[in-house]
Amino acid sequence: MDNKRTYFIILFLSMFLVGTLLIFTTPSSIKVRYGLTTETKDGVTISFNVFEPDNANKNKKAIIIAHGIFVNKEMMKGYAIELAAAGFVAIPFDFRGHGQSSGELNVNLLINDVKAIKAYLASRDDIDMDNLGYIGLSMGGSPGNKIVKDDKDFKCFIGVGTRLSIDDKDCINRTLNILIILAKYDQALDLKGRKREIADRLDIDEGDVQVNKLYGSFENGDATKLYLDDNSDHFTTAYDQDFIREARDWVINTFPRVVPVDQNFFANYRALILIFQLIGGLGCFFLALDPLSNLIGKSKERGSIEFKFENQNKRDLSIKAIIYSFSLAIPGMVLMAPFFIFLPLSTFGFALTILYGQVFGIFILFWRICKNSNVSLIETFKNPLKDIKGNTINTILVAGGLATILYVILFWSLGLNYLGMFPSIYNKLIWIPIYFLVVFLMYIIHGLFFHEILQKQFMKEQLSLLKTSLVIFGIQILYLVVMVLLVCLLLGGFYFIQLLYFGVPIFLLSISISTLLYKKTGNILIAAIINTLFVTFLFSTLSPFMTGLDMIMIFTD
Repeated sequence: MDNKRTYFIILFLSMFLVGTLLIFTTPSSIKVRYGLTTETKDGVTISFNVFEPDNANKNKKAIIIAHGIFVNKEMMKGYAIELAAAGFVAIPFDFRGHGQSSGELNVNLLINDVKAIKAYLASRDDIDMDNLGYIGLSMGGSPGNKIVKDDKDFKCFIGVGTRLSIDDKDCINRTLNILIILAKYDQALDLKGRKREIADRLDIDEGDVQVNKLYGSFENGDATKLYLDDNSDHFTTAYDQDFIREARDWVINTFPRVVPVDQNFFANYRALILIFQLIGGLGCFFLALDPLSNLIGKSKERGSIEFKFENQNKRDLSIKAIIYSFSLAIPGMVLMAPFFIFLPLSTFGFALTILYGQVFGIFILFWRICKNSNVSLIETFKNPLKDIKGNTINTILVAGGLATILYVILFWSLGLNYLGMFPSIYNKLIWIPIYFLVVFLMYIIHGLFFHEILQKQFMKEQLSLLKTSLVIFGIQILYLVVMVLLVCLLLGGFYFIQLLYFGVPIFLLSISISTLLYKKTGNILIAAIINTLFVTFLFSTLSPFMTGLDMIMIFTD
């Protein structure tokens, strides 16, 4: 390894370590406990974290923070940090079937999960149980509505991208401040419906409800507001700094006697720290690819298979890839539909069903190329294994090492702060090998065409890596965008457009890894292992534990 590369690795590694330290200690005025568990009355283990001011005060006010469907408690960390700095005990938790909690998702039983968190708070001797607050994002607002409506211990309810089912009759002889936060471009909810709900709460005409106007007062305990933001959608409600600030200020005004431990607002700082941390981590990873891949060496079997393209160049092959992707998408998705409908981890199965529409098309195109070239399809699948013959141990160690490095980088940055990347040991881990194999097959099929065939067409050109990556990314993202839009049109709403928030960065990262490693090693196997690991752990964590049939029932109810 040359000195220049060593210096850059040290630089990027230092950036990652410093960023990791900062993101877990900002702000320093609060203390955090991760990975705590409690049990519901029906025997489900609920995972939660505790964020609280670093002081010994008694009679603390506590806020329960609930996430939405397809996500987990890590997405709500921004809310928890700001509330803890403001002097409150904040408890984000994983609903049953989500994140690291056990059980299967049943929307009718989510209230038991909230009650379990309340029971934990009651077990402490420093919580004012007569003055609680609740923040519910999307699905998390539903059980919040139910418990807050009947439980007078709750003095404020904040619904973020969710519905309100509390009217004026539910608020007689009690104090309850209600804030509903709505994104202007929310794909799941409309403004008219939220105005109607606020009108029921205020007992006024729907047409008289104005956004961003305070009705009632905090002094009387009947403050009500519909907050509308101009720049966000349903997904970004979990991270939007304006939403977090509005929710924090609402809680502060509800409990004005709580003394903050820090007056600063940290959402922007933490976002900058995350970018710094990711640049350092990913920079270190990609710099490590070269010396570690040298332990394997360039494949000596590269010339063993020759493909004939009938005078087709890379442009023709790219166009054919697009045509085959779309023309054979439906058969490919039909083949994968049982995987989505009958197996748990429905979100994962749904995403794979869409992606395998393209995988099937690419596979048929590759099969036709093999047929025209008089090449055995089976031999092409065996070829990556032949390439590592005599070097199997080194290959496994390098692939496993790089996969572990990338996972650690993503887990300590995104996984523990924004998304969650470690699935529940109670119910999801046993399914991971099945999903791992399906994702691995997808990357192998992609590799056989996009790298064994298409990338070779760029090998002799300048900027070959960049050009290859852009072409592959363009083909894959075009397919994903079109298919997601079609799904949204068929369902009559654009809720699932949020899949693109995950698809775009995942494609960018995985394609960059694949093209670079193929150039270095001439083998598709190593990149397939690396990409499969982080994709599998990410989506298995984000997916609620329920079958596709149950998921369809929820969205058609």
